[in-house]
Amino acid sequence: MDRSVRGRAERNWILHPGARLRIDMHPGQYTVLNAKETRIVENAIRDLEYHCQILDQMGLDETAKVQIHVGGVYGDRAASMLRFEEVCGKLPEKIRRRLVIENDERSYSLADCLRISEATGCPVVFDVYHHFLLNEAEPLHEALAAAAQTCQENDGLPIVDYSSVLPSGRFGRHADTLDSADFVQFLEHSRPNDFDVMLEIKDKELSALQAVKIAKHDSRRLM
Repeated sequence: MDRSVRGRAERNWILHPGARLRIDMHPGQYTVLNAKETRIVENAIRDLEYHCQILDQMGLDETAKVQIHVGGVYGDRAASMLRFEEVCGKLPEKIRRRLVIENDERSYSLADCLRISEATGCPVVFDVYHHFLLNEAEPLHEALAAAAQTCQENDGLPIVDYSSVLPSGRFGRHADTLDSADFVQFLEHSRPNDFDVMLEIKDKELSALQAVKIAKHDSRRLM
């Protein structure tokens, strides 16, 4: 559990041999592989190539992932999922070995991502908060286990994005700071699954330090 403290690429982390950091990338919302326009898809692929090149130049193995959402629905979910699968199947290997897909809060649930993963072999990143907002009634521990099954040994531990609701905020907005009680409950309900946690919290390191303080008592940290 939480074997590594992880940060988005836009953060300036100092890496050293004992840090046990795991790096991933998360391109923006305009990196859409299932778009109808060829130009948008081509630009998305170039963006993914750029992110993968950075990870390659850092000397990181394929446990360093590039994370994206499935994309738009465009009025036809089945066709849009198929379009993603077709584009994914044609991606260069240097992208495919790092690409992971994440469930979102509006368009593609965990179940949708699992179906795409089965067709493409692309691992699934499980977003806890998005699953809370869009789901098919899967309990947390079952959802975590299902996402974990999409990962192969060379992918490293499954990745879980954790955040909680921003009180009085817009739909889907992440909280500004860690809700310690909610995080404790998340850890409790996630057992016995093991994974790396990405905190999507606005105050970044302040919440990360609090989360580490809470998670250090979890027995999975020493597995």
